Amino acid sequence: MLTLYFTGSSWGKSVRVTELRVPPQAVFGQSVTLVCSYDLGTEELYVVKWYKDDLEFYRYEPKDDNQSVYFPQPGIDIDLSKSGKHMVHLKNVALDSAGTYKCQVSTDAPTYSCVQAVKEMNVIILPSEGPTISGGEGNYDFGDNVTLNCTSAKSKPAAKLSWLVNGKPVDDNETIDHGTIHITDNLEATSKTLQLPVTERLLSKGKVAIKCEASFYGTVAMISRDITIIEIDSASSCNFSNIFLLIIMFISLWPGFR
Repeated sequence: MLTLYFTGSSWGKSVRVTELRVPPQAVFGQSVTLVCSYDLGTEELYVVKWYKDDLEFYRYEPKDDNQSVYFPQPGIDIDLSKSGKHMVHLKNVALDSAGTYKCQVSTDAPTYSCVQAVKEMNVIILPSEGPTISGGEGNYDFGDNVTLNCTSAKSKPAAKLSWLVNGKPVDDNETIDHGTIHITDNLEATSKTLQLPVTERLLSKGKVAIKCEASFYGTVAMISRDITIIEIDSASSCNFSNIFLLIIMFISLWPGFR
């Protein structure tokens, strides 16, 4: 949400911030460009100031000999060569980079108008790999449960886990959610258990495809790991009293996760 504030004389009402572009989620270690677009009407720009959590960290003053001024603070690493009257380029986004960002635009005499806009930015740490699946080894009879546990890779915040059987989502009520696991350095993980009953219907096509999917901020990243359970009847095709389940794993990586 874009929050706008207006101050100054009645002459300056035509001055406005038309757009403040601050990503709601920035990726740890990457770079982001903050953009502040404004309409001065007939007035002349005096200074553009950028604040994080109400502390000024960058100033652009076109009439000053040193047009761009950087005020260091934790989480703020500016590339001055890519910053100017409409934008600030932040390098190496850190956890301290999260906060409230404000762009303040002031005009010159005689009106001395001042307008500003505010937006929030969070910092996320992407998971470096797909979720880990454990369990499922051994022999099973009909009526037994295949117990599988899925644990996400560490990230900030923790990824959301979902189980799918033969392409169909498993209702959360049919799984055991172990909640969030807090790891050092503000990283988190989640864990969820699936207990799958072994039935003739389940194995009617000779195999069962089980997937644990970890989603992270929707389109930011989505990773999955598949398990294929193949029925091997060591006696005969008519003897279902003892079933050996062979588990094969592979990772599927969605585009956009890096």
